Amino acid sequence: MISLGIANLSTKTLASMPSTSPQLLAETQTWCSRSTAIARNLRSRELDPSEILNIPYHEDIHKWVQEKYEAYRIAVAEVAVKRSALLHGIVTSGGNASSDFKGRLLLYYPLETVSDGAADASSKSFFDVEDAPPWDTWLAYAEGAIISWVPDHLISRAQAGLDANPVDCIHWLDHK
Repeated sequence: MISLGIANLSTKTLASMPSTSPQLLAETQTWCSRSTAIARNLRSRELDPSEILNIPYHEDIHKWVQEKYEAYRIAVAEVAVKRSALLHGIVTSGGNASSDFKGRLLLYYPLETVSDGAADASSKSFFDVEDAPPWDTWLAYAEGAIISWVPDHLISRAQAGLDANPVDCIHWLDHK
């Protein structure tokens, strides 16, 4: 696997982020357990961030990269806000992540991908062609990475994608 010099988020960094509150994790877990989300491969139309992420390329690569980072930050926040609104009243305020929802945390560095489709094919489309995990699973954005929650029943598919990925743009946060 090729490492492109990406930053590694630590568990301490994650724990210090207010956006990864127990409430947010509980909402993500609840959303991902819904049959409609599962039927759409955890890419619900209601949460689709594609429009936000559509940043046209232009000649100033540094400006474009900054615009992409900002677009991902906004997209992840928007997914969380929409998901919370759609689940209003289902997950109690201040709720904790349920032990019924087992899973793992995953890091994805969207600007480090080679977009070769290896993770997509190997994971049976858990990851997309740009190595992104499904947006329904997105929790937070920090230091250029999207933090997502992978439900237990999809861990083997995600692992197959990680194993096939030629660069270190996706990996487990907890490094089990």
